[in-house]
Amino acid sequence: MVMSSRAIMAMGAGAVGLCLVVGPTLGQQAQDPAVRRSANTAPAAPAAPAPAVIGTIDMDEVFQKYEKVKASSEEFKSAALLRKADLQKLQQEAQGEAEQLAKLIPGSEDFKKHENRVTELKAKFEAGRELAERDFASREAEAMATLYKEIQTMVARIAKWRNLTYVVKVSNQPVQGSNPNSVMAAMANTMVYADPRNDITKDVVHNLNLIYRKTSGGAAKPAAPAAGAASAPAAGAAAQPEGGN
Repeated sequence: MVMSSRAIMAMGAGAVGLCLVVGPTLGQQAQDPAVRRSANTAPAAPAAPAPAVIGTIDMDEVFQKYEKVKASSEEFKSAALLRKADLQKLQQEAQGEAEQLAKLIPGSEDFKKHENRVTELKAKFEAGRELAERDFASREAEAMATLYKEIQTMVARIAKWRNLTYVVKVSNQPVQGSNPNSVMAAMANTMVYADPRNDITKDVVHNLNLIYRKTSGGAAKPAAPAAGAASAPAAGAAAQPEGGN
């Protein structure tokens, strides 16, 4: 079927009309100021992170020299000795009953009486021993958690005071060829070298002991700032820390 020239002209006119209708709409979208501003808006660049300043601390030395650790350990030992004395009384009583039992005629009333008593004392001893082990394990864990949190809080204060962004654990113990354990411990350390000027061990110990003496009623020793650290008051938990010895 051959289309007439009139039909072709009609279709051409329709296509031109469609272009005239759609054209302004597309032109308006391309020139819409709001759309243009949104398209040209660049995302804000993220703030540059603060440079890392790394400090070090010998946690073993802190636990050894923090006076509250020693006091807590002594209290723990005293309580353990008292519990041990109570258990020893039960054990001694059970041994006495066993000695009496050996002198009696098996099957007699006295024999059964002492035998039951021995069984009772042994059960009390075992129950008391197990209870003491659980109790002291729990108390030790709680005490260590409290001490660690106090040390951690002081480390954060000292780090902020000295503008440190990270504090990592190290060992300041010297490596001795006569002590194989010290050599193996040094080889296991992840930190091979650290600037000693950024070590906060002495500052942490000094301020922990200063606060502990004040809160426990002990006399505080005169403060001597660490090399490279300025002296500052450490009157309480929220005060600025001092330089260590």
